[in-house]
Amino acid sequence: MKIHLFKKNKKILLLGGSYAQVPAIKAAKERGLYTILCDYLPDNPGQNFADEYINVSTTDKEKILEIAREREVDYIWAYASDPASPTAAYVSEKLCLPGNSYESVKTLSEKHLFRQLLSKTGLPSPKSLSFAGDEIHFPDDIDLLYPLIVKPVDSSGSRGVTLINSISEFKEAATYALSFSRSNRIIVEEFVDNLNGDLHGDGFVVDGKLKFMHLGDHIYNKRVNPYNPCGTIWPSKLSMEIQNEIEAQVQIIISEAGYENGPINIEARKNKDNLVYIMEIGPRNGGHFVPQAIEYATGFDMVASSIEVMQGNGVMHINRSRKPVVYYALHSEHEGELIKMDISSIIEPFIKEYHQYIDLGTRVKSFRASNAALGILLMEFPTIKIMHDIMSNIAQYVSIEVRENVMS
Repeated sequence: MKIHLFKKNKKILLLGGSYAQVPAIKAAKERGLYTILCDYLPDNPGQNFADEYINVSTTDKEKILEIAREREVDYIWAYASDPASPTAAYVSEKLCLPGNSYESVKTLSEKHLFRQLLSKTGLPSPKSLSFAGDEIHFPDDIDLLYPLIVKPVDSSGSRGVTLINSISEFKEAATYALSFSRSNRIIVEEFVDNLNGDLHGDGFVVDGKLKFMHLGDHIYNKRVNPYNPCGTIWPSKLSMEIQNEIEAQVQIIISEAGYENGPINIEARKNKDNLVYIMEIGPRNGGHFVPQAIEYATGFDMVASSIEVMQGNGVMHINRSRKPVVYYALHSEHEGELIKMDISSIIEPFIKEYHQYIDLGTRVKSFRASNAALGILLMEFPTIKIMHDIMSNIAQYVSIEVRENVMS
């Protein structure tokens, strides 16, 4: 008698189901994986695409570990999520699943640990101090030069960030930062200006080596928040010499941290003195459909490559093209009821993807942090000149109207 053995689909536990995380769910399903989604927001769209949905916080490490063990998952993935990345690493380490060490991910995820790593390697780093919530005492004779940035050590998207110019502003800024910190810890550091460059993009690491990196220039709406980028323009205007310097620094950091495989999100600056600083390296892809924007620019599919690496395969072919591409966060400068969101027909030929997060009639916040985005435009242009001409006048082509002072 012939016995037939049927192999069940392997299971992947995905942490987070926001709009920008849906591509990861879809990619996993396309590769035959059984998808289990954990997300604490029951109205996030990811649950409409996953095979199974569990309403739980992605930062609850022990609960996620319990779920992963019960479901006997083969992989766990915190795609485009800073808060969930340590959870994924913790679970993968506990269950011996493919992934990076918890220590390496925690070091890259928490700002005070990242600054300590930079100091250890001797790379440029702003002077800083870190305080737990119940230990905050800011000395008058502190050895830091104003202005200072006060922020939570474990938040992202410019949430909880304040620039201060005197000791009198510290208490309010610290309280604000703590309100966004899951670990109840803040960092205070000297402000690094971006006068000669403000770069952002993703990279991809294989066996501890940085195999891919594509950086662009951050753009801001300074009328709302000069520290919260509303988009990125690729390729960067900075020379390849500078980008190669950044690449070398990134390699030193990931080697020192012990980060072995997968995507990273990079933020770097070149200050008024032409000194290059690596501001952050997130152990995950960028949010706001950044991996998709970079794929339009270069042809490199980081979503598919992440799955391939988890499954022990090689990364997909890395294309070195550099097409002019932009991600732009649709946003409001004011709080109130969203009554209009129009895109000019002039830029329609350049739009590759349009993701609308918020319906008309919904109360929206001003763009103080990245989670106030109303939607995302991914655009590809025929020339760099056309791209810069359009983006320097983007307010002419994107019309957002909000009725202010409307009570929710």
